[in-house]
Amino acid sequence: MFSIKHQILKYLHHIHCLKTSSTFFYNLASQLTESLHHDEFNIDAHTLPFCSSDQIMDLLSRWSITRYNQICFSSSFCSKLIRYRPLIVIELIKGDLRDKYTNYEEIWNYCRQNRQLFELLAKKEPKAMCRFAIEHINRLEKHRKILPGFIESEQKRMFDKAPDEMIELISLVASYQPGSLDKINSILDYFF
Repeated sequence: MFSIKHQILKYLHHIHCLKTSSTFFYNLASQLTESLHHDEFNIDAHTLPFCSSDQIMDLLSRWSITRYNQICFSSSFCSKLIRYRPLIVIELIKGDLRDKYTNYEEIWNYCRQNRQLFELLAKKEPKAMCRFAIEHINRLEKHRKILPGFIESEQKRMFDKAPDEMIELISLVASYQPGSLDKINSILDYFF
């Protein structure tokens, strides 16, 4: 019986008329999770990618998920959320970082541990990740304001996709790091 339920959920998204409905998958997820846990039968992975962002945030709130670290990293839900809804992943990451701004070591460790995720999100949503980096850097102490590693590794793409945000980000970092103005000028010369 469990296998049949899982198979039905797995193939629902292949039915074209259901994808055009703005509430089908939201209502399905809502009703199924009244009696089942959201990850049972991969309900979350099979329904949420087809919901609107507002609907997903509502469901996550009902399931008491406010931070990225509350999601099993190896789950299909996590990978589908990253693939289909990277902006929501960014919001959940902000939830992870909210409590860490009082301890720079915790922030540094979190960013180091999630560098691949940040780089992937920077490829998918360069403007949003630049805005995320700006928001993140603004919360740090002056002597801690450096260009994040995921931005440095994706500099060219970031400048191509989000030039205004990158200039703002680089200006923000340069204003607090002695000697970084030369580095910033060389970066800007390279791209412009």
